[in-house]
Amino acid sequence: MLSHHHRRASARELINTATQVVVALITHPRTLASSANERLSSQSHRPFATMTRNDESLEAIFRQKHSLRSRIRKALKNMDPTRRSEEDAAIQSIVLSAPWFKHSKSICAYISSPELREVDTSRIVSEILSKPGNGQEGDVLNRRKLYVPRVEDRNSNMRMLRINSVDDLIVKSMNVLEPALSDAEGKQHEDAMEANDPVDLFILPVIMTCS
Repeated sequence: MLSHHHRRASARELINTATQVVVALITHPRTLASSANERLSSQSHRPFATMTRNDESLEAIFRQKHSLRSRIRKALKNMDPTRRSEEDAAIQSIVLSAPWFKHSKSICAYISSPELREVDTSRIVSEILSKPGNGQEGDVLNRRKLYVPRVEDRNSNMRMLRINSVDDLIVKSMNVLEPALSDAEGKQHEDAMEANDPVDLFILPVIMTCS
């Protein structure tokens, strides 16, 4: 059994490594998209052995990132449930108390899934749906807008649809809650891409990031 200190040290090492990988990806002289397209288009013109040094560097970064993501997934899988619950609560408290959250009127957020070991967003979702931003509780006209993801096909293409209640959610693949196309009255849910007002805040699940 790992000690509490050792677990924290391991977590810090993972975060430091993740930061180095992400910084390398951001500061790399060629964009990921253009580099990927160049590799695909050039495969028929030159053998793999003649890849440029930049190509090799980028491939090494991708391998390191894949390895790091695997390690973080394993760490999340083995995390003590009590500690996970405490950290989920702490993260949600930070979000709920932040000025940038309190002043957001249109928010895209994911519905957390225990199976995917995502940070719990239940309190955040409840807060958005139950109270308006900078207004009086129960003020329907000024109520915040909440858009949540719906997977459209096997390629994981998504739409962000507005919900007014958790009752607008249905269980889909991997027991993930997603919005139905319409509410109980048959009214189509608004798509964030077709909304008149811009989205103020995105709350997304990530494996690793850097500050």
